[in-house]
Amino acid sequence: MRRKYSNEFGFHAKPMSVREVLKEMKDICGLMIDLAYASVLLNDKDLANEVLELEREIDSLLYQLWMSAAIAVRDRADAEAMSSVVKVAMAMDEISNAVSDITHVVLRKLGIHPAVREVLEKIEPHYKRVTIAKDSYLVGKSIGELDLDIELGIYVIAIRRGKELIIDPEDFEKFQAGDVVVVKGPADCLEDFAKVASGEIKDWSEVIEE
Repeated sequence: MRRKYSNEFGFHAKPMSVREVLKEMKDICGLMIDLAYASVLLNDKDLANEVLELEREIDSLLYQLWMSAAIAVRDRADAEAMSSVVKVAMAMDEISNAVSDITHVVLRKLGIHPAVREVLEKIEPHYKRVTIAKDSYLVGKSIGELDLDIELGIYVIAIRRGKELIIDPEDFEKFQAGDVVVVKGPADCLEDFAKVASGEIKDWSEVIEE
């Protein structure tokens, strides 16, 4: 599960270097793109709201970067070097703002034209929402144990477990019966994963040995 460090004042409880802030911003931007795209294709308001939450996290990180930059600058050379870093951070902030705008399609119930949806569904990677059946091979197995990214080339974006929504789950997260899982990857691999999740395919080796 993604760990958030910002508090109500916009500061991060965990000290982070400029390099760490930039990496965190990059990772969050990538996750936002996945969530926004999936929220539109799957018409999922919860995923859309998570995008807005992550946008606030980006704003907090940008503020921390400004603070760190102000402290680190000692002369003109430092200022020139830091200006490039700040430009990169601001570009990522602009990306996050643009991505959050995509969620308005879902949150404001604007909908997308069938022709546009058809085009989006043909673009890689694909996104799919599957439910883990009680008799599925996946029950009790962790994401890391299954090596989904290596064996099938798919990635778990989110897991809805009852009222809980787990975003960007860790490798140790284990699937439970009834979990609703949002995954991305090649269309054929997503179909195989869906068949294992539903219990249609019982033998995991049938999928990974194809």
